[in-house]
Amino acid sequence: MKRLFTISGIFTLLLFSQNTFAQEVQSELTMTYKGDNIKKNTQERTIILNGNVMLKTKNISLVNAEKVTIDEKNNTVTIYNPKDFKLLYAKTISKKGESNKNIIVYNTKEESITFQ
Repeated sequence: MKRLFTISGIFTLLLFSQNTFAQEVQSELTMTYKGDNIKKNTQERTIILNGNVMLKTKNISLVNAEKVTIDEKNNTVTIYNPKDFKLLYAKTISKKGESNKNIIVYNTKEESITFQ
């Protein structure tokens, strides 16, 4: 009888610990976007958005950008002339050169922002 309680106790402990310590892994980046003109290239895995572009991810948000290029192969989002850019989170932020191009590159894998 004592052995039955021990085995059922261990089984119950294992059952609850599996649910307690399980972690949800986000497999894909959730991204919401829209623009006046959208071109998708499935072979190159790119999306080009032109005119009044709106884009939102868990880390960045922008509206009224001139152009946005999403490169799924290289895990980059290149933003041209955003009017309202909000940075919610980034592991690293850097600036290249002294140019006034107003281009922002967001690396979705590394969660980094580069101002160009």
